[in-house]
Amino acid sequence: MNKRKIALGPGAASLILIVVVLSLCMLAMLAQIGSRNDYSLASRSAEMITRVYELSEKSERRFAALDAILAECQKETQDKEAYLQKVAEALPEDMELDEDIVSWSEPLDNRTMNCEVKLLDPGEFPRAKWITYKLKVDEPEEDWEW
Repeated sequence: MNKRKIALGPGAASLILIVVVLSLCMLAMLAQIGSRNDYSLASRSAEMITRVYELSEKSERRFAALDAILAECQKETQDKEAYLQKVAEALPEDMELDEDIVSWSEPLDNRTMNCEVKLLDPGEFPRAKWITYKLKVDEPEEDWEW
């Protein structure tokens, strides 16, 4: 049989080396782009979580202040109707009382935490319990990407 001998010259080895180096450079560049995008996403996520925790802290502090108001009103009366009347008078302006539900909202930038608390009967402990604790995000339409 006829045997062929393939001979690679010095040019072919240089060409293979150039292709390998270019491939490694492309992979390094893709890894860098991917890590930069991951870092950007993680930063935005951390910022959003920080804002949500700030809103949560504000609403919990408001709930504690409401509990103090309820404790003070509870000392003065035991009748439920008189108790609710005292609570309605003692509530801050941004809190609303509807029957036995107190509601308010905590705004921060484009996020709003909507809170609702149900008042329990006078003499019970705890004096109130959470009903609604919802986060609403208002995004302007011009920022939407279609």
